[in-house]
Amino acid sequence: MALTDFQDTYTILHNVDYPDVVSMNKDDSIQIILVPHPVTGNPTLDSFEVTPTTSPHVDTWKNATDLAYDPVSDRITGKIWNLGPPDSNNVRHYVERAFCMTLDGNPSLRTQRLHCYVGAGGSGGDPDDGSWAGDVN
Repeated sequence: MALTDFQDTYTILHNVDYPDVVSMNKDDSIQIILVPHPVTGNPTLDSFEVTPTTSPHVDTWKNATDLAYDPVSDRITGKIWNLGPPDSNNVRHYVERAFCMTLDGNPSLRTQRLHCYVGAGGSGGDPDDGSWAGDVN
């Protein structure tokens, strides 16, 4: 698939394990936004938009960093920051988490599914500390 196949809105239709780690809940939607490159005009990854706007995860995905599309692996990668577990003083600190997104299905039949894997740290690779999947709207 191509980067343009990712451009859509996906809704989580199932319960999410570890919503604090993966920064999504059941019934949240995420839109992958592409914009034209200023020189080539080719689509480039710009940002994510989470709805409903009352979701506690809107800012987490809006502020995702190091966004990149890897055409060889056909995946979107980047980093998010969200609150980690409390430390020994019961204080929660922000944790950098790597993520990757992949697609399966047939975009022309609108049967594609977005899979997102989120890791506990920003070390890269294939994160696997939590995941969610969204169906195309």
